[in-house]
Amino acid sequence: MSKKNKLSTRKNSHSHILEREKADQLKRTAKAHKTDTKVSKAKKEGKAVKRKFKGIRIRKGVRIKGIKVTDADSKKKALKVLKAEQAMQEMDIDSDASDSGSDVEMK
Repeated sequence: MSKKNKLSTRKNSHSHILEREKADQLKRTAKAHKTDTKVSKAKKEGKAVKRKFKGIRIRKGVRIKGIKVTDADSKKKALKVLKAEQAMQEMDIDSDASDSGSDVEMK
């Protein structure tokens, strides 16, 4: 009988997995409780709940604006293109806002 198929090895492995699942469950419940208390506290005080933005997540193998993401360099290149596009959109919005106020003619 191979070592991995021994009954004692399988029992120990199973008990280890159960212990790890219990620990993970405790962590999840503690985190959920912390989030709930944070949200309820903010609602009582009349404040908005702040949430962290982790940025754009890009997976490997995705094609963005003609750039296929295969490694860290191509991911950075794709992010750079996306940020440049977003900056251009923000500039367009700013210029549209400033143009609307310049419709007044001077005589």
